[in-house]
Amino acid sequence: MGILSAVFTFVLAGLAVYALILAIIFLRLRIAGLKRAARRPLP
Repeated sequence: MGILSAVFTFVLAGLAVYALILAIIFLRLRIAGLKRAARRPLP
């Protein structure tokens, strides 16, 4: 049971890191898009 618990914890930690990396990439793209939109003069 201890091994199963360790594996489950490891998988959960891996998913958390994966989600964190995806969130960072998404935020960087979003900020870049907003900066690009801000630079564009409004009609």
